[in-house]
Amino acid sequence: MKTRIRKLKNRYPLHIQITVLFTLLIVSIGSIIILFNHSRLTKLAEVSTHQRYQQTGKAMAAELNSLTRTMASSVNMLAKMPVADAMTEPQRMAQLSSFITILQQNDYASSVYSAWDNGDFFILRRLTNQNRALFKSPANAQWLVQNYRFEANPPEKKAFYLDSAQNIISSATVPYDNYDPRTRKWYTLAHDEKGLITSPNYIFKATGETGFTYSQRADNQHAVMGLDVSLALLSAFLQQQGLPPGSQAAILSESGEIIASLPTGEVGNNGGMKMDNLPVLQSLLAHDDARHSRIFTVGNEDWYGSVVNIHSSGNDYRLVIATPAAFLTADASAISDRSTLIAFLLLLLSLPVIWYFSRKISHPLLRLREDAEEISQLNFEAEERPGGRSIIEEIDDLHTAMAKMKQTLIKFISMGSMLTVKNNFTQQMQGLLTETTEIADMTGGMVFLSNQDANVFTPAAFRWREENIDFSDIQPLAVDHEHYARFWQLLQGQTVSGMLTRENIPPSLMAFLLPHLPVRYVAVPMQTHDNHPMGFLLLFNTDVLSDKQENAKIQLINSLVGMLSVAIEAQHLLAEQKKLLNAFIKLIAGAIDEKSPYTGGHCQRVPVITKMLAKAAVEAQDGPFASFTLSANEWDELHTACWLHDCGKITTPEVVVDKATKLEQIYNRIHEIRMRFELLKREEEIEFLRHHRENADAQAQALDATLRQLDDDFYFIARCNIGSEFLSDDALARINKIANYRWTRTLDDTVGISQDELMRKQRQPAATLPVQEPMLADKEEHIVYRTDVSKEADRYHFKLKKPLHQYNYGEIYNLRIRRGTLNEEERYKINEHIMQTIIMLDNLPFPRTMANVPMIAGGGRRQRLSIST
Repeated sequence: MKTRIRKLKNRYPLHIQITVLFTLLIVSIGSIIILFNHSRLTKLAEVSTHQRYQQTGKAMAAELNSLTRTMASSVNMLAKMPVADAMTEPQRMAQLSSFITILQQNDYASSVYSAWDNGDFFILRRLTNQNRALFKSPANAQWLVQNYRFEANPPEKKAFYLDSAQNIISSATVPYDNYDPRTRKWYTLAHDEKGLITSPNYIFKATGETGFTYSQRADNQHAVMGLDVSLALLSAFLQQQGLPPGSQAAILSESGEIIASLPTGEVGNNGGMKMDNLPVLQSLLAHDDARHSRIFTVGNEDWYGSVVNIHSSGNDYRLVIATPAAFLTADASAISDRSTLIAFLLLLLSLPVIWYFSRKISHPLLRLREDAEEISQLNFEAEERPGGRSIIEEIDDLHTAMAKMKQTLIKFISMGSMLTVKNNFTQQMQGLLTETTEIADMTGGMVFLSNQDANVFTPAAFRWREENIDFSDIQPLAVDHEHYARFWQLLQGQTVSGMLTRENIPPSLMAFLLPHLPVRYVAVPMQTHDNHPMGFLLLFNTDVLSDKQENAKIQLINSLVGMLSVAIEAQHLLAEQKKLLNAFIKLIAGAIDEKSPYTGGHCQRVPVITKMLAKAAVEAQDGPFASFTLSANEWDELHTACWLHDCGKITTPEVVVDKATKLEQIYNRIHEIRMRFELLKREEEIEFLRHHRENADAQAQALDATLRQLDDDFYFIARCNIGSEFLSDDALARINKIANYRWTRTLDDTVGISQDELMRKQRQPAATLPVQEPMLADKEEHIVYRTDVSKEADRYHFKLKKPLHQYNYGEIYNLRIRRGTLNEEERYKINEHIMQTIIMLDNLPFPRTMANVPMIAGGGRRQRLSIST
């Protein structure tokens, strides 16, 4: 599996990152300071706003106290006034000034009225710009008086419009609207209970406004006095408190009803204001806790809200106020903006300094990066650039390590090149040993290869102090009982290191290493991929190293020895596979010769003859082959192609390959037995006639002539069957004549035969026995239809003409072959093995060095087949 190294999408130079880092640091510190100041200023704004909320709550409490006291006093006064006894219109109009005085004293009251037990109703309304059109009042009307007489017949309702001087401007009788005050909540509560009654919020029937009513039963017990308070007027009080722009506020009763709101809330079916169009206050109430003040979010906007408890005249209220957080932080944001500008100016002044020092630090790293890029491109020829050294210790150490790595890679790549450039195994081993000793900085080394049983190690390369040493006189190292302990760790795949002295040096190395003793050594085992021993690498070092340095060298050597192991295993595998391939090729050729002994060892003779011809062509000094030559790979190609040139014969039937006569084929011997029965019957007939013949002497001469002619015809047919002579036109005519001889068949020829033969005979209707049969015949049963439907050969575009039938066993057809023993169908079958040879060889995955084997093996036959590829 290939490993793909993908670059990060966002990569930036070091000096930019350093600049950005310090910039971010300065920005972060400045931002923290700015945010801290902004937070403190915002907190102060929150405290100030909370205090304002508390003041608003106190003002609202005072206002509610005043409202409650004034209105309660007014209603109580009405309950004691004579109006409760006024049952006629003039009596009631006489009390009108008292009603006007009460409305003038109570700014939040919208109307004052009296309702009697008989259903009469007398009411004074304050006219405003909002309700003037509703009551169709004149432009200068200030008050509206409505008098309902329920017991009149019919009930009547009169309206009187008064100006600011309490003069009646106009009056009118309007249609009675079936209004009965006795059914209203404020009436029933006050009628049933003593004292001042405050009704729940409800919708006023006449105006559609929302509000509540203060009501009380009159002292005479026959009337109820009421004073309506419009919530719209209370909401106007909230607007007068100077709350921050965009603020929302609401006053809630103890039962949770909205008494006043800013902005005015939507009225529900029951007359109470709904919180649906005040989602900010609704969210604040939903999360209200002991703190009562909080910052919360509604939609995408932040709010600061507070819930202030109000106690007024024995009643508990809640003032819910919320202000956009943006208003609270406006001053803090302005100060933050000025601080941000100052910080930005300081940042601009510091950027050039940061940029200069970041470039100073990153420049050596840029040089190292360029060196690394050249190394990644295997470009080791560039000279060392100036500016690579750095005052930073770690970067300078990295520069030194990079230079060492470059030299190591040069040696390592050189080792890899030797595996591909040098085909000589000994040269490969010597070259790899040279590079290994130089990379590991060792004094010398040896390569020992093991036999298949890993009990004998033979030297394959020797180097000492940068010189290749002849190792032909060094004896192999045997792993016997005496020296087994010395090799045990190596055979187990373990690296061995130590000191070679006179006492432990192998005798075969004594002659050369004796002058250099003592010497440090490292023996590293070389193994195949399945851990089978292949030998070991023995390295020598005359320098004195610390334990840390020696361990580092051993680790490096363990990494390098893999290259040697790969080279040795590859050579062994290549030799073994080549040996196996040659044996397999010869096995196929031998099987083909054994299958067809009549060809006389053709597959084994062709390689010998071909190599003799090729050798003669190579050795020719003049003529057309003077410049002809073959490389080692081309000799291998020629050798393989010669042995495989007839491999397609495996697919050719033996009956075709070994056909020695024209009429020869594999057949059912029941036909011979049938013929014997025919002859036996004839002998019986002849014997019978022999005893009863007449005029035998007269016919004897004619019979003898006929028998001699039959004998001569048989021998003629027998000679034609051999196929050794060319048949003339006269011979073909005589075959046709002999074929017309007749003989009598009395036995059924469809019994005792195979299914295939029976199916061929059934192509024609069976004759009635006895039947006259020709001496020779081409019957329908002799034809074998073509059944080979393989399309493998079609992609090669073979142009060899394919016969209509697969086989034709016709007696006349085969005997009329002019030369040889093969008919057209059989000759095609013979030539078909050439096509199979080409197909089989083309499908084999030959290596690059043998890519021409199919062309060489089928080259001559391609012209015979007239094929195109």
